[in-house]
Amino acid sequence: MQLFHGYIKDDRFHLHEHEINHCVRVLRKQVGDTIHFITGNGPLYQGHIQFASKQMVSGNFELIEERFGNFNYDLTVAIAPTKQMDRMEWFVEKAVEMGITRIIPILCDHSERRILKPGRLEKIALSATKQSLKGALVSISPLITFSEFIESRTSGYIAHCDLGIKQSFKDQIANQTGPITIMIGPEGDFSQKEIQWAVKKGIMPVDLGKSRLRTETAALVAVATLYQKHL
Repeated sequence: MQLFHGYIKDDRFHLHEHEINHCVRVLRKQVGDTIHFITGNGPLYQGHIQFASKQMVSGNFELIEERFGNFNYDLTVAIAPTKQMDRMEWFVEKAVEMGITRIIPILCDHSERRILKPGRLEKIALSATKQSLKGALVSISPLITFSEFIESRTSGYIAHCDLGIKQSFKDQIANQTGPITIMIGPEGDFSQKEIQWAVKKGIMPVDLGKSRLRTETAALVAVATLYQKHL
């Protein structure tokens, strides 16, 4: 199934500008053709093209599936962006494929990347959403500081490499229902101050296995752990 990204206005569907060229010039869709599209809110639609040009593709439509490709869990990963953006982009693509609700980039004491432009990540997330046949787009927040993130939390998990008592993330979520949030630090790990602050806020320290993992690998292991639970 070829999916397009569109929106609905005045009881008609319209493809977004970034989809029109691929639809008309690459795939050579024309008036009378049937296409499938998502709006990013969850449903899958089937549209029938009634107008097609280099500037606009629109037509009538019908709802096919309300919660298309939906996962029965709510997962937030708060992650310190990696120094090399291709690693962060890889994580976003694979996390979307396996099912993630939102990504919140956080600026930590040991962060190597302190500026993040979400536009590229959003494009990758959209492509992965269509490729993996999902109707809901992942929310990617602007970069915020560790303190801004932690002040709004009273539960969740923090994965760090520091010594001390930590629970198994896999065991902790085995019987958990409801939204799950896990924090993944930078290559230099969370600072002692950040770990202590998180624990005081009620966030549980966890491990993701015996190996010391890179940031993007740790984040993906967390996503995969929840994905496997729901297979």
